[in-house]
Amino acid sequence: MVDLALLKKLEAEPLPRVILVHGQETVWRDRVFEALKQRTEKETLGEWNWSVFYGSKDLSLDSLLTELATLPWGGAPKIVVLRDAELVPAESMAKLVNWLEGNPQANCLALFFSRVDGKWKFWKTLCRLAVEVKCDPLQGEALTKYIEECCAEQGKKIERVALEQFAARVGTNLNVIQNELDKLFAYAGTRQELTAADVQAVTSLWPAQIAEHTIFQLTDLIVQKKRQEALDVLKLLLSAGEVPLRILALIERQLRLLLAAKTSSGNLETAAREMGESSAYPLKKLRAQAKTFSLDEIFAGFYAVLQADSEIKLGATGEDVLTDLIIKLT
Repeated sequence: MVDLALLKKLEAEPLPRVILVHGQETVWRDRVFEALKQRTEKETLGEWNWSVFYGSKDLSLDSLLTELATLPWGGAPKIVVLRDAELVPAESMAKLVNWLEGNPQANCLALFFSRVDGKWKFWKTLCRLAVEVKCDPLQGEALTKYIEECCAEQGKKIERVALEQFAARVGTNLNVIQNELDKLFAYAGTRQELTAADVQAVTSLWPAQIAEHTIFQLTDLIVQKKRQEALDVLKLLLSAGEVPLRILALIERQLRLLLAAKTSSGNLETAAREMGESSAYPLKKLRAQAKTFSLDEIFAGFYAVLQADSEIKLGATGEDVLTDLIIKLT
């Protein structure tokens, strides 16, 4: 996370000669860039004291060094920015760092890296010359604190349960978080307290959740015969753009696993390999639920899946077909 106190210093206080901005979180990098840009825009001749270069293997160091050596206009500081600095060849970056080391009176240079390599020969020298701004993704308590602060800025207070649910649903991408918070604030209107019901009503699932977790949560709920919970997750998946036929395929897979868990009397590892599964964990996990299903129920489930597949391919609404299927299976 960016040190917000440092960000305020960059907006108003004397600038360091080199600012080193790096990290995976693009939102933080953009905030540093905007803080520097707004600083120059406040000045009468700001546009003459603002230069932006973009890294590439063909970057002309001569042009960049000329800007660094040019006297600022109007007495205000001149800021030279190099974005995508990781794309500049290491040899060229080494020359730039050597020049900076030998020219302490140069204008301010802000270097933006989306990724860095501590093995770069110029890296230690650059870190010694620069004020470092790390733009790391937020995790855990730092993430929830950030969400709370965003809510507070809008005059809102989010209850702890709602906060944890929000963080679990939207992930760690700050662009996604801001979009979902905007929806949440609009939904709450003038009401100050944000509740778990508000979060449930308006937040979307982020793509990685769908791929890695939520769609499998749906199939787990089906074999646990938790109908309403399964239907709620189905709505979330469909509203987030998940394809009905993919959901159907995973429901069919779950039925196959359920059948194998119920009928396998031998080694589950062998059964898993024969089914093409990478491990026996899904079979072991389903053994308890398999006892609550009869073989007739499982075979009826396969038939219902075939019907659902045919209906969707013939143009029926995916949500209606899958809702009906889940009701039958649970």
